[in-house]
Amino acid sequence: MRSVDAERRRWLRAGACEIAWPIVFGRLTSKVEHRKGHFLCATAVQRLEPECLDSFHNDVDSLIDHLFAHADVPILNLEGWLTMCLQRAVVNGHRLRRYAKGAQQRPRTPLWLQKALGHDPWLIELATAVLEWAGIDATAGAGPWPIMAWAERRAAKTGDHLGGEAAVNRDLAVVLAAMRRRPKYYQQAVEIPLGTKPAPVFAARRTENGSFVEPEPLLLTERYEHDDSVMQELAATALDAIRRRVRRGEDTRAVVAEVLGAVFGAAPAGGEMDAGPCAGVGGPEQAVALIADPVRFDRILAAVHDLLEEEAGA
Repeated sequence: MRSVDAERRRWLRAGACEIAWPIVFGRLTSKVEHRKGHFLCATAVQRLEPECLDSFHNDVDSLIDHLFAHADVPILNLEGWLTMCLQRAVVNGHRLRRYAKGAQQRPRTPLWLQKALGHDPWLIELATAVLEWAGIDATAGAGPWPIMAWAERRAAKTGDHLGGEAAVNRDLAVVLAAMRRRPKYYQQAVEIPLGTKPAPVFAARRTENGSFVEPEPLLLTERYEHDDSVMQELAATALDAIRRRVRRGEDTRAVVAEVLGAVFGAAPAGGEMDAGPCAGVGGPEQAVALIADPVRFDRILAAVHDLLEEEAGA
C-alpha cells in the first residue's frame, strides 16, 4: 500500500471495501439501527436513510483505514481479523472525525460546569449531550439542536412527562448560559464544531401570487448572547490592563477611567450593523455612557476594587 502509486492504492482500497462493508453492516450497523428503532434501515444497505448511510460509510472508512495502518504482517483470515478490530477501528475513527471538527474526542462535562449547573444530574447530562451533538455530522432539521430527542431523554431521566420540548428549551438555555461564562471554552467546544455541520435543506414555500418566500436565517446564537460574549471579552481585556497598572502603583480611579474608556471606546464601529432597526444603542456604546455617569462609575470602581482584593486574598 505504501510502495505503490495513487491509482494502485485506489484499487487496493476498493478491494478492501468489498470485503469490509458486509462485516460493518452485519456486525455493527444492523444492530445499531435496531437499537435506534430504524427497523427498515437494519434490513439492507440500500434501505438506509441518508444520515444512517453517512454513518455507515464513515464506519467502513474507519475500518479500512485501520486495516492499512496496522496490517503489517501477513493475515491468513482477513474477514476474521477485520471483525476482531471492528469496534476499536470505529471508535478511533469517530474520535478522529471529531478531532478534525475541533470537537472534544471524549465529551465530558468539566467540574466547573457541573458546579455552575448546581450538580443537577439532568442538566449535566444535557451539557454532555450538547458537547456530543456539536461534534457529529447529523443535523436537526431547521434548528441547531435535536430538541425532540432530548425531550424523550429528559422524561426518562427526570420522570417529568409533561414538560416536553418547552422544558428542554428552558434547560438548554441554562446549560448554554453556564458554558458561556467561559467564552473561549464555549467557542472551542461548541461553536466551532457546530459550525461545521451541513446546512439543512430548505423547502421553498410559495405565496398566493406564486413567488417564493425566503427562509429566515438560521442563527446559532441569539443577538443578546453575541453581545454578552463581546462585552465579557472586552471586560476581561480591561481588567488585565487595570491589574497590571495598579500593581505598578498607579492611582486606581484614574487607571479604571482611562482603561475602560480606551477599551470600550475602541470597539469596532460596525459591530451593530447586523442589528435590527429597533435594537437601540447597546454594547460598548452603552458602557462608555455608563463610565461618563459619576454615580455609576463609582459603582464600577467599587466592583473593580472588590475583584482586585479577591485576587490579592487568593
